[in-house]
Amino acid sequence: MDLSALITRGFGISDAALWLLMVERGACSTSGLSADDWYPVSAPAEAARREAAGAIAVCSGCPVREECLELALRNWAVGQHGVWGGTVPAERERLRAARVTQLTRVLARNRGADLAARRDADRAASLSLRRAGRC
Repeated sequence: MDLSALITRGFGISDAALWLLMVERGACSTSGLSADDWYPVSAPAEAARREAAGAIAVCSGCPVREECLELALRNWAVGQHGVWGGTVPAERERLRAARVTQLTRVLARNRGADLAARRDADRAASLSLRRAGRC
């Protein structure tokens, strides 16, 4: 099951609107850096941050940094590569894993609450039928 559409963090905005914000207001679009500067080769976070230091510096002053990161986390096929919101892939992988874990817990808790509510409703209906002499 692809959870990317469910993994949001308080952004009540569509992916299309986030992309538009990025294109219009992202500091990356006017940074003058080459595409290679945005894609570190190293996998470990520390090494990747060193390789992408210029891109990360651009992100630090970006007005849509949080939206950029949100977009990368939602759209993992794209967001698993390069610098997004001042983070490198290894950092976003940890953020994404934490969100999936949290979402899984919330869904399980809600599922348990739904089952309990159904059970209580069934008991109440059964008692009501008994009192009415139908059982």
